[in-house]
Amino acid sequence: MIFLPELDQLGLSDADWEGLCVMAEARQVDNERLLEVQSNAALMGRWDVVYAFSYLAGLETSVLIDAEDSVSIDWGSPGRVALSPPIGCAAPFKVWTHTHPGFDAYWSGTDTNSLANGASIVSRALVLGAPGIKQALNQSLTTEELPERRLMKDGPLSQWTDEALTPWSTFYEQFGHATLDEVRT
Repeated sequence: MIFLPELDQLGLSDADWEGLCVMAEARQVDNERLLEVQSNAALMGRWDVVYAFSYLAGLETSVLIDAEDSVSIDWGSPGRVALSPPIGCAAPFKVWTHTHPGFDAYWSGTDTNSLANGASIVSRALVLGAPGIKQALNQSLTTEELPERRLMKDGPLSQWTDEALTPWSTFYEQFGHATLDEVRT
């Protein structure tokens, strides 16, 4: 089981969370309750929950939130999950998040291909890894001026910011959650 702070925000008791962790470890990733919690967590920006399920299952997962806040979840292999919007999703997509369970958060070749293909339909992309969250924002889908550092100098990846990793400890501070050290004491 992975200890996460403030699971009551998701309406989860400690016993509920423990049961969900057992399901994830058993790779029961198609379980309706696990998918419901993963979806709700994504809508709340609780990427720690999404990452915890992925880490426990040892599988990459992809979460896509469309323009109407519909959430689509895919599960892949231990090393790959693709951006694959289901039929009926409304573009532009607010966020595409995927995981690298137990590994670094970085833009792999598969990831950058997905970002290049999604440059006209995805506003924000996240990759969740062991050290934290890596984010890229799409300049072509906002009028807001974004940081200059880009994934590539030219081509569709020049629309995507190349932002520094946000460690999990900073994630908890930014969202006003208790830190893991506070939870364990």
